[in-house]
Amino acid sequence: MSLDIRLGQRQEQRAALLPQMLQSIEVLQLATEDLLQFLEQEVEANETLELRPASAPEPEMNQAPAEREDSSWEEWRRGPAGDGEDKKQAFLENVPAGETTLVDFVGQQLAFRSVPPVLASAVLALTAHLDDRGLLPFSIETLAKEVDMAAELLHEAHDVLRTLEPCGIGAFDPVEAMLLQAQDDPDLDSIEQLLHSHLEALSRNKLPEVARAMDLPLEELHALLLRMRELNPHPGAEFSGRPGVPLRPDAYAWLRDGVVQTALDDAWMPDLRINTEYETMAGDGTTPREVRDYLRRKLRSARDLIEAVHNRQHTMLRVVQAVMREQAAFLAKGRIAIRPLRMSEIADRLEMHTSTVSRAIAGKHVQTDRGVFRLRDFFDGGRIDAEPAAGQGRMAVAQQIADIVAAEDKQTPLSDDDLVAALAGRGVQAARRTITKYRKELGIPSSYLRRRFDPS
Repeated sequence: MSLDIRLGQRQEQRAALLPQMLQSIEVLQLATEDLLQFLEQEVEANETLELRPASAPEPEMNQAPAEREDSSWEEWRRGPAGDGEDKKQAFLENVPAGETTLVDFVGQQLAFRSVPPVLASAVLALTAHLDDRGLLPFSIETLAKEVDMAAELLHEAHDVLRTLEPCGIGAFDPVEAMLLQAQDDPDLDSIEQLLHSHLEALSRNKLPEVARAMDLPLEELHALLLRMRELNPHPGAEFSGRPGVPLRPDAYAWLRDGVVQTALDDAWMPDLRINTEYETMAGDGTTPREVRDYLRRKLRSARDLIEAVHNRQHTMLRVVQAVMREQAAFLAKGRIAIRPLRMSEIADRLEMHTSTVSRAIAGKHVQTDRGVFRLRDFFDGGRIDAEPAAGQGRMAVAQQIADIVAAEDKQTPLSDDDLVAALAGRGVQAARRTITKYRKELGIPSSYLRRRFDPS
């Protein structure tokens, strides 16, 4: 074995991404909400950039100017409290109310009761240590040591807490929470027996077996279970979440006279501009050289960003148009009409690279009169063994499964094999494992668990 050192020349081609190209890629894959935050950061870092409110609420559309004046479109698009004239007031009116915590809610109830201050403080301390379900996951004695309070006081506070709303808070487990809510039910003993002794059988839908064990008619057991469905095993869960932030769609699509129309959400998109004062200084020979060089770098960066944003909007609109035209049947009939679609199909049609299409739809949502959907939801080609026709897409097949199950005879529910046959009758060919997967994703139990027993 020998090691030789040789000198030679080799010619090869390499693709080098320029900074402006990298920035264009980054801007393209940002959702509208993220883009707005990104632009605010860029304006703070680059004094030659100006961020001005959008001059007009109308979005960029592939429509004739006369069609853009359609008031019904604007009303539907804006949503509540947004008339395009006073956006600040509209924003304030749409801000969700501040979150009310469980501790706040309990405190409000205590204020209307004659509860001694010391006991009220203990109730609030106890409430603050409930878990997200509104339950107490440890003993009173353990909590007494942690908060440095007398166990007797906390036991008394616990008794008070369990009389407050939402009924069931402060229970040690979900079963106890449900029993607290059922205290006034005339069949409390039967409910307690079901919760303590027959939960496993109920979860497996063995209703005849449970009815025999409790010596109850099946019809009476059905009525009892219907009332039990109103019992909440997690009474404090509604206070554990955070107020949802309204989802801002990046694009809109709808049908007008059978023709697909699309638009971007440009109404809230700010207008990026170059600061004319700094631009003048950069071109003025009397400005110190180091200042001119600094401003020219900043101006070049600002122009690149403006171009990247314009390219993003142009690319996104083209992609949305192409996608929704392919899924026009969805706009007319809903999920059941979605057809399989590959990104490569859109890329070929628009003469783009597939990665560009992927970035253009990443994290983006489109609002239709069928609801708000991820753009990526319309791409599911190759998952169903069928020709790419309407009704063969993943969402379409899942919707058809849900519709078939909803219409089935609950006393003889359809198995997954039966669902395969039912879909085949509709012209949809899918494997049993595919049907099982979609059924589970939809949260639909197996046929055995869906079965309802005839009380007679």
